[in-house]
Amino acid sequence: MRNYIVISGTIFTIVAFAHLLRIFDGWVVTVNGQVVPAYTSYLAFVATGLLAAWAFRAK
Repeated sequence: MRNYIVISGTIFTIVAFAHLLRIFDGWVVTVNGQVVPAYTSYLAFVATGLLAAWAFRAK
């Protein structure tokens, strides 16, 4: 179970940093021809950051 928690926390951390990069670099994400607003990366950064902190706190 410990390995699962560490791997999950690491993946959530990587995803959180990817969203942070999108925020700072201004990357444009298009899904099915629609541009995804930048505020979704703010929300996703907070959510994945909290999940990563929760995973690392649980180990």
